[in-house]
Amino acid sequence: MQNKSNTHRSLFSVPERPRTRTSDVLILLIAKSKQSSNISLRALTDRMADRTFGILLIVISIFNVIPFASLIAGLLIICLGLQMSFGRTQAWLPSVILDRKLDSNSVIVALQTFEPKIRTIEQYLRPRLQFTEAYIVDRINGLIIALLGAIITLPIPLTNIAPALIVIVMGLGLLERDGLVQLIAAFLGICIMVGFSLLIL
Repeated sequence: MQNKSNTHRSLFSVPERPRTRTSDVLILLIAKSKQSSNISLRALTDRMADRTFGILLIVISIFNVIPFASLIAGLLIICLGLQMSFGRTQAWLPSVILDRKLDSNSVIVALQTFEPKIRTIEQYLRPRLQFTEAYIVDRINGLIIALLGAIITLPIPLTNIAPALIVIVMGLGLLERDGLVQLIAAFLGICIMVGFSLLIL
C-alpha cells in the first residue's frame, strides 16, 4: 500500500476544503458497493482515508473489554498510534487484507446498519477547531495513543479500562474531526499517563 505520509507538507498546515460528514461518506460507499458484486477493503478504506484511524481505534478499544484481549488490543493501538505519529494519514493494513474481495450485499448491509448510528453520533460531534487538523496535532495525538496502548498492555488489573475509554473518545474525535473532543481526550490521556507514572515510581 502506498505510504500515506505528509512529511513533504507543513506540519502546521490544515486542509483547505471543508470536512464532509462521515455519514455522507458511508452513503457514497453504499452507492459504490451497489455497482459491483464484489468490493475490496482497499476501496472502502481509500474512501474513508484518515477516518480509518478513528474507526479502528474505536473497534479495537471496545474489544479490549474481553478478558485476556488487552495485550493484543494494546499492541494494535500502539501500532495505530505510531503510524499517526510517523505522519501517515491512513491506517496501514497488509495487502492480503486490503485486496480481499468482499460480497457487496454484505458490505451494503453492514454500511446501512452503521450509517444511522453514525448520523446519531454526528448530532453531538462535528468538525470544529480546525487547527487540530494540522499534521503536527495528528502526530502528537498518535504519540498519546501509542503511550495509552502501552498502558493497556500492562498485566495490571483494571489499568486498561480508563486508557481504553480515552482511546475511544479520541477515535470519535478523529472520526468526525471534532477538535474539541480530540483536545479533551489528549488532556485526559496525559493525566492518565502522569498518574500512572506517579503510581509506579
